[in-house]
Amino acid sequence: MSQDSDLYSELLRLRSRRGVERADLRTDLGWRIQALCAVTPTDKQARIKQRVTTVLLGLIDDLPPDLQQAARLAFALDRDHRYPTLDERVKILAEQQSYSERTARRLMDRALQTMVTVAETAEPITGEASAGPGWRVTSLKALFRLDTPTPQLYEMRKIVATRDIDEVTVRLGLPQTPEQVAGDVTVEALFGARVATVDRQPERNHYRVVLRLPQLIAADDEHEFWLHVVLPPGQPTWPHYAIVPLNPCDAGTVRVRFSPGRMPAQVWLLDEVPYLDLSDETPGPERVEPDSNADVARDFSGLREGYGYGYGWTPLP
Repeated sequence: MSQDSDLYSELLRLRSRRGVERADLRTDLGWRIQALCAVTPTDKQARIKQRVTTVLLGLIDDLPPDLQQAARLAFALDRDHRYPTLDERVKILAEQQSYSERTARRLMDRALQTMVTVAETAEPITGEASAGPGWRVTSLKALFRLDTPTPQLYEMRKIVATRDIDEVTVRLGLPQTPEQVAGDVTVEALFGARVATVDRQPERNHYRVVLRLPQLIAADDEHEFWLHVVLPPGQPTWPHYAIVPLNPCDAGTVRVRFSPGRMPAQVWLLDEVPYLDLSDETPGPERVEPDSNADVARDFSGLREGYGYGYGWTPLP
């Protein structure tokens, strides 16, 4: 990767001023970023912002925590620090890390260089159909259980291949694991795939799960697989569960089953909530009452990439 590369120059320009919060984002996107984010001439401003935000978050996903923080602030991806100038965001990073502003800017530069390396070493993009992981989700159904000895998650994905594929990769994220927690997350494919690897980044509690498919799935063909995830005793969870598609998704279903003996005081719907706002624990306007089985469930349609769909609740007692 060279700092003279077109992508580096385009990202450098994008992080200036308001970052992704600028009023007319399209005009400041170079052709490489537009290709990377699969931006089309007919996309509206909101859709462009979501595509760009989703791709940037993907590029920083595996970075060390300090570079992640630097990148999120540099591009104004942090909901609480969307300041109008890069200089203001540099000051915030310097304060948070107890650095000089000069060192903070260097950290942002290092994060940018690493992002470009990630992008340029990924599979080449030749058009919208071949961009991304080689598949897209058409239907995602999830059951998050809090009535079991430890929380469990069931997820069914129905996918369409955008090119020939024989494996898929999914990601799981959890709050930081306390030191006293023994054991690790267990991931099992119930059907439609076999778990090949589960890679964990302990500093972020981020899991990358590679699934081997039973046969080569040709472009435009459909495939379905189920995952079952079991958390170890003592592993904390966020007071929400939401599915967040990385590409437009036709349909989704979220069901959360609470423990009858540990019911939350409030439950509310999360419907098309920006990904960066999911951590806001302020109760939403649409309250939901669990049924007699302590369940809440909702079907969603026309899911947008980078937005969350599911439920939030007050922390369980």
